Amino acid sequence: MSPSDAVAATLGEAGAGEPQPVWAPERLVPENLPVRRPRLLLDMTGTLRSGKNTGIQRVVREIARNGWMMGEGIPVAIHDGEVRACYWAPGFAETLEIEAGDIFLMLDTVWNHLDEYLPLLDEMRRRGASLIVCLHDILPITYPDAFPPELVERFARWVSEVVLKSDGVIANSQSTAESLRNYLADGGPSTPTLPIGWWRLGDDFSCDGGGDASPLADRIAYGGKPYFLGVGTIEPRKGYPVVLDAMETLWAEGVDAAYVIVGSKGWGMSQFERRIERHVELDRRLFWLSNASDADLTLLYRNARAMILASFAEGFGLPIVEAAHYRTPVIATDIPVFREAAGDSARYFRLLDSDSLSRAIRAAFEEKLRAPALTPVSWRDSATQLLDMARNRDFQMTQAFHEPARRRWAQNG
Repeated sequence: MSPSDAVAATLGEAGAGEPQPVWAPERLVPENLPVRRPRLLLDMTGTLRSGKNTGIQRVVREIARNGWMMGEGIPVAIHDGEVRACYWAPGFAETLEIEAGDIFLMLDTVWNHLDEYLPLLDEMRRRGASLIVCLHDILPITYPDAFPPELVERFARWVSEVVLKSDGVIANSQSTAESLRNYLADGGPSTPTLPIGWWRLGDDFSCDGGGDASPLADRIAYGGKPYFLGVGTIEPRKGYPVVLDAMETLWAEGVDAAYVIVGSKGWGMSQFERRIERHVELDRRLFWLSNASDADLTLLYRNARAMILASFAEGFGLPIVEAAHYRTPVIATDIPVFREAAGDSARYFRLLDSDSLSRAIRAAFEEKLRAPALTPVSWRDSATQLLDMARNRDFQMTQAFHEPARRRWAQNG
């Protein structure tokens, strides 16, 4: 069981106002108990409630676990209106009282549980605590048509009522930080200011696949046919139809390679999902693993000819970091956030252009592609950078924003 999974199993998906299961924090003894002042409270409520371990949830788990093990932060979640410690160790209290000077680091996706947070955040302010928000992207604002309307509405409310009233924002990439800065700068006369920084995600994964992969993953990885891998939820901005279009072009030309999608159902893609389910190549040269295990994903990464990222927008692109970890080459759309992550060590193709992608895939058969050449950063180092920035308020920029921006964010839903 990976860190925090014991809590996730009991906390489940209970929403605001619903009875919540019995709280059962996982026993995990750190190197040093986190007693340093001011305390850093690392919120991971959304991740524990979802039980997921991909994308943002993977980042949250890694930062929280490493912060706890180093004794630098206390992973917490909101349960029955209280702040509860997610890990248990001898001599450490399970329920935490907010103290003056505490720093509440909002690591997680909060907008789905906002009504639970607002009273707590007000109480924190009254007691002299501060709030730092981790920002994974602002895509529901900049690309609202790519998300369900209800999510856009909740996200806009979270930004208006939490992010813009926080004591600072730390983004998961320079591109995300700059997108927030640019959005806030678009308005009338400057009024408040918001400190904005960014930190580097890690690239070693404590949840690397242990145990046995599924028979299907084994068949794909060792079946002798080269395959290209797509990783991520099936949602509009991921560009999956562009990849399938490119693969169909290559199949028609006699290229015998497979396309493997590892990702759960998302939203707004029912037509594409039916296209997959009815495809003549399904389970021959087209595979969709909607509930892959960590062992499946590890095996598929390690044996793929390349990973294909066709997104038109991302906050960071964690699969590039994962690909570098597994030494998997990357073919990606030429967008700034992917350039930031992979530099010149990925092969890029034009946005939403399946012909450009098919040429890039052909090149993968004609020359040996290299994996992204990233400077290794452990999750321990990543957590240290983030927590030091939050504790010392060592942000890279301070952006003036405009009072009309707050109203605009609130109205975008």
